[in-house]
Amino acid sequence: MQKPNSQSAARSDQLSGNERIINRARMRKRKNRRKKIIIYSVLAAVFLAVGITVALTMFFNISEITVTGDAVYSSDVVINASGTGLGDNLIFLSKTKTNELITEKLPYVGSVKVKRHLPTRLELIITKTDAVYAMVENGYYTLLDKDGKVLENELEYIGENIIILNIGEVTAAEPGHTVELANGQTLEKLKSIREVSNSCGLTGITFIDLSDIYNIKLIYQGRITLELGETDNNNLIKKLDLGRAAIDTQNEENELYRGTINLTVEGKGYWSEETVTTEQTEPTEETTDEEPNEAPEEGTTQPTDD
Repeated sequence: MQKPNSQSAARSDQLSGNERIINRARMRKRKNRRKKIIIYSVLAAVFLAVGITVALTMFFNISEITVTGDAVYSSDVVINASGTGLGDNLIFLSKTKTNELITEKLPYVGSVKVKRHLPTRLELIITKTDAVYAMVENGYYTLLDKDGKVLENELEYIGENIIILNIGEVTAAEPGHTVELANGQTLEKLKSIREVSNSCGLTGITFIDLSDIYNIKLIYQGRITLELGETDNNNLIKKLDLGRAAIDTQNEENELYRGTINLTVEGKGYWSEETVTTEQTEPTEETTDEEPNEAPEEGTTQPTDD
């Protein structure tokens, strides 16, 4: 059996000299026609792209910028931080870049929704962020939001309901940027603690110690310490839920109670009471001869008898 190419060659050999010349001419015309079609198509696409670009540049320039949402900063301050001004092109504006510029330059802006109103108006919708945590160094405070973004530093005083943090070595704390820590896991642990605390209804935390992520401690209302030890996504929920139940039970009996709940063993809670004398200006924990009582069943704890 002959291959197709061999058959074509055989037929070509059977053609007369004039026929072969005519055949080659037809093939050249077809090739030239295809080349012209490709060239014209490319040129048409280029002209179309240029036309669209020129049209967008000419007819969609910003003539008005409005700032709405949370009034954290004045409109002029927000617009200046955005890096965008009147006359800039509305279509080619980068929403991501605009959001980054504003949230970095203006720390108390949590996020910015950039909305185009064609043909020429730009709207910047501001969502604020608030101080949730404070780090302390050399008597000065650095405020962080819930995600670890630095809001302000070198403050002598802070407001109420701010949770004090001990989160180990800080490598960078620049306002407008997320705090940088020597231990990359610390910030994720902090976010998990906040999310789980909120979900299980554990409010009133005043101090979080994450200097050792394998020995985490929380302090409730400055008087009850929750020793969590090592945590993961599964046991953190159980430990904080058990701690909340124990605190609720104790608060019903004595709202001024001071002590420690050891929650390092999953499903177990051990009370250790703190004794305060009239001579002490700061509370200290005393060691008792008796072993702390174990919670009788999972989900509950009970205080050690005096």
